[in-house]
Amino acid sequence: MSAGTGIVIGHLVTLRRFLLTFWRDIRTGKGLHRRGGGHQKLDFWWNRPEHGKAPVVTQDATQEGIFTVEYPDERLPTYERFRVLPVLVYDTEDGNVRCTSCNICAKVCPPQCIWMTQAKGPKGNVVPLPEEFFIDMDVCMNCGLCSEYCPFDAIKMDQNFELSNYERHQTHIYSLQDLLVSSEYYARTHPEAWNSDDEKAERAKVAKKKDQRLQKALGAAAKPAAPKPAAKPVAVEKA
Repeated sequence: MSAGTGIVIGHLVTLRRFLLTFWRDIRTGKGLHRRGGGHQKLDFWWNRPEHGKAPVVTQDATQEGIFTVEYPDERLPTYERFRVLPVLVYDTEDGNVRCTSCNICAKVCPPQCIWMTQAKGPKGNVVPLPEEFFIDMDVCMNCGLCSEYCPFDAIKMDQNFELSNYERHQTHIYSLQDLLVSSEYYARTHPEAWNSDDEKAERAKVAKKKDQRLQKALGAAAKPAAPKPAAKPVAVEKA
């Protein structure tokens, strides 16, 4: 084979696949349609679906050929184990934040992007609740170690990946209020994990300690001291 013939043959194979892809779409009436069903008939950025409600496109053995998913007009499916940033879970029933500010997640975090401070009760004593909790999303490596090591099942990995904006110094540092999500939200986005035996056992252990933590956080009054016994009368000897 002469020099360069293999390159020419490779380009011809690519060109053949390219033309066949368009011909298949035209033959099936999809020449002016996106594969996921979104608008395309010369729309040029109008008639777009509402953000987050674009048709979901899958590419598996049931689909013919490989094609480009035209995000944001089309979206790939988000699978349950897909993880991005950590979130803090609070119980929907009573609003109780599970985090005790034990600092374990910050210690095991490889890039050290988590920091927090503990809350204090009315008497100035430290209580097992976070006063402040921050995660720098630009430093987070999405490893999930904080979720694995949390002893109170309080920190989980979320699936939200659309986090870009035009400012990176304030909005990219997530505070406690930015990180809080309800247990109902987690059960909806992670149904398989929520119904697993391990998760059920962990929730049962957390529930046992909930009352004790709340009483300490609210600064429950100390038990009243036992009354002192009345002093016995002293006998006075008469002269």
